[in-house]
Amino acid sequence: MNLRHCLLLMIAALVLAPSALAENGGQGKSPAQFCKNELAALGLANFKSLYAPGGTGANAMGKCVSKHARAAAANRTNAAKTCKADMAIPEAEFRAAHGGKSFAEFYGKNANDRNAYGKCVSSKATTANAQQEAATMKAAKACKTERAADRAAFTAKYGGKAASAFGKCVSSKPKQP
Repeated sequence: MNLRHCLLLMIAALVLAPSALAENGGQGKSPAQFCKNELAALGLANFKSLYAPGGTGANAMGKCVSKHARAAAANRTNAAKTCKADMAIPEAEFRAAHGGKSFAEFYGKNANDRNAYGKCVSSKATTANAQQEAATMKAAKACKTERAADRAAFTAKYGGKAASAFGKCVSSKPKQP
C-alpha cells in the first residue's frame, strides 16, 4: 500500500470513526457533521479561507474534520476528568448541589443507574462540543459582517491577503458562545 492509499484511509477513519463515537443519545454531532454545517453556513469561499487559507483551499473539509476530531477528543478527556472529580465529591455535597440526587441518580439512565459515569462524560463532552461550534459560528458571522462593511480595511486588518484574512479574523475572536 502506498502513501496515498494510507492517507486516504486515515482521512476516511477521521470522517467515519467520529460518527460512530458521537451517538450521545442522538444529541451529539460528529466532526464531519459540524464541518458540513459550517460549510453550509459560511459558504465555500469562507470555509476554505478558514480551514485552508492562502492557497487553493485544497482539503479544507479534511482539515476541518481533523480539527474538530482533535477538539472532541480533548473535550472527552476533560469531561472524564470533571466526572471523576464529581464522583469524588462527598455524597451529601453532591446531593445538595444536584436537587437531592446522588451522582448515579443524576447521571444514570438505566434501571440501576450503573451507566452514570459514561452518561456524565458523554453529556459534558457533547455540551463542550456544541459550545465550541456555537463560538466558531458566532465568530464567523461577526467576521462576515465586518468584511461586508469594508473589504479593503478588513483584508488590511487581518494580514493583507484576502485568501487568509477571513480565517485570521475568526481565529482572533474570543471563543465564547
